[in-house]
Amino acid sequence: MNRKIIVILAALLALMACDDAREQAPANVTRENVVIDGLNDSQWTYFSFETGTVVGTSEFGNSSEDASWAARLDWDFAICGEYLKTNGGTSGNGKGGLQRDREHTFAGLEWAPLDGYLQDTERVL
Repeated sequence: MNRKIIVILAALLALMACDDAREQAPANVTRENVVIDGLNDSQWTYFSFETGTVVGTSEFGNSSEDASWAARLDWDFAICGEYLKTNGGTSGNGKGGLQRDREHTFAGLEWAPLDGYLQDTERVL
């Protein structure tokens, strides 16, 4: 269940990255499932929408590795156990964010909302 939720959230993040106007069809947007193997509670696993792959891992709680990943722009989100972070806010220099959409199913989502995204903060919910 957690993987399915994460994939849906990740797909929303990917759609958000599109710079096209709402009236125009986004270029090269596909809807496909992504399975990320090897997830665990002791390391962050970083994923890139551009490559469609895991781009690396880092030890959970290692501030040096966290700082190194925060400076990079080649990842979009990371997963560690039940935690999820985006490349934006306090976790990275990118413009990543998430939004919960309670009005659409993933299959029924055609456009990412233009606003209302939340970026990482220092607190754990």
